[in-house]
Amino acid sequence: MTIVQYIYTSILGVEMTPRRAYEAAKLSAGLCQKFGITGRVFANSQQALAITEGPEDIVTRYYESVSKDEMAATVLLHSRRIIPVKEFADFTILLNVDHAFDPDTSVRPLTHQSFETAWPANLSAKVRILADAYMDPDMLAA
Repeated sequence: MTIVQYIYTSILGVEMTPRRAYEAAKLSAGLCQKFGITGRVFANSQQALAITEGPEDIVTRYYESVSKDEMAATVLLHSRRIIPVKEFADFTILLNVDHAFDPDTSVRPLTHQSFETAWPANLSAKVRILADAYMDPDMLAA
């Protein structure tokens, strides 16, 4: 089985409420867990950095569905590569929204602390460089 990793950013073309962003994150996390996709998504209610990995056919279909979502104004693929093994053991969305929610294993608040602790020990330099380049203060909660 071929394992593929996608790294992409997306920006919504519509305003999403913080509550709706949370609900979308829960739905997305549930789908990824159901289909064996692992990785991390760092998001607020308008933009996201996603690292998704897993079986090539499944992750490619997931990425294509994100790309075709009518709410997405821009989806920019930064990297698509075959990897020998998954870098992430699970799928988690770290979300910065102005809506109180109970964190769980799949959706947690995005803060400076959670951003730094979201990475596995075996993380490739490529992933870390892209994440550091993309993240800005507007993405992270104070």
